[in-house]
Amino acid sequence: MQPTEVKSLYSLKDVPPWGHKIFDDFTKDMLSDLRPFPCVLGVEGFKQGSLRFVFIDSISSDEAMKKLAAELKGYLKIARSLGKNTSFVAFFKPEAVKTLKEYEQQFWEVLSNLHRLDEMEWPHHIPTDPDHYLWEFSFCDEPMFVVCNTPAHKKRASRKSSTFMITFQPRWVFDGISGDTIVGKQFKKIVRERLEQFDEVEAHPSLNWYGNEKTREWRQYFLMDDNQTQTSKCPFHASLEKKQTKVTYQVNHLFEHFRVEEGVGGTLDEVVMELLPVKGTGYVEVQKDEPFKAHPAHTHPTNEILHILSGSVSIEVGGELISCKGGDRIYLPKETHHASLAGMDGCLYVIAVLKE
Repeated sequence: MQPTEVKSLYSLKDVPPWGHKIFDDFTKDMLSDLRPFPCVLGVEGFKQGSLRFVFIDSISSDEAMKKLAAELKGYLKIARSLGKNTSFVAFFKPEAVKTLKEYEQQFWEVLSNLHRLDEMEWPHHIPTDPDHYLWEFSFCDEPMFVVCNTPAHKKRASRKSSTFMITFQPRWVFDGISGDTIVGKQFKKIVRERLEQFDEVEAHPSLNWYGNEKTREWRQYFLMDDNQTQTSKCPFHASLEKKQTKVTYQVNHLFEHFRVEEGVGGTLDEVVMELLPVKGTGYVEVQKDEPFKAHPAHTHPTNEILHILSGSVSIEVGGELISCKGGDRIYLPKETHHASLAGMDGCLYVIAVLKE
């Protein structure tokens, strides 16, 4: 791909004077034939015109963080229209080169600021604890894999850049790509082969597939030049703890054991109002399953209450199959493995996703 073709794909607007060289350096990394960049999805996305960019003049000013938040929010609104290989790249104005530890702290401060400026609730299906294997940084209700590159990286050239840089990839970019799929295995093979050629150190032990119970996504966001795992607790913890608000309910939402309460009854309006929080923000869902609709075994990161309005459902928990009918209320503690099958008349029910 020639430079002229890149310009036709990316007619960048409002680029500050310092941004042109930074973007040129980035382009050379993405399009190098001699040293193919390891991020296969990023390279393909760049060639397809699917990436979007923002240039941030300051790492510390509140106005700069508000600009980043606004641009990221705007990107997420159109991301799916940009194709499967899309990413959002934030370039920050070059400064005197810092240490990797300083850049790491700076990176987590940016994510914390984005979280502070997020106008939406944390996605209900993403755990709030970064030490949970299903946790992912989220903004505007969108889980995203995040990667930081810095000028201080030397041995790990795949994380080196001309300036401090953060890339955001929506989680859905990786749908269908996992360690269990042919595509995923081929993808990993190509990436690892390129990393061997690109970096002076072996692939970091923290690199793994999302959803693997041994994986911690946050450890993959910022990688040091060696393969030591030094940070014991995710720096994002504090940001989450500060923003969490107390939510109270009419019902007991802190239950720890599975149970079925029979014959509770109630109309749709009555059930919804009873299961919504009386203080704080929350929501319920109304779901209709067709006859014999099956939901394979799965878990939820939060406690949930299912209130059956009509029809019936059989739910399997701990090897036991329990039949439930209209008016029954099911209490499902978080991380409970369960499967269900709707009855011959289907099932209409209310789901309350309970916050702690």
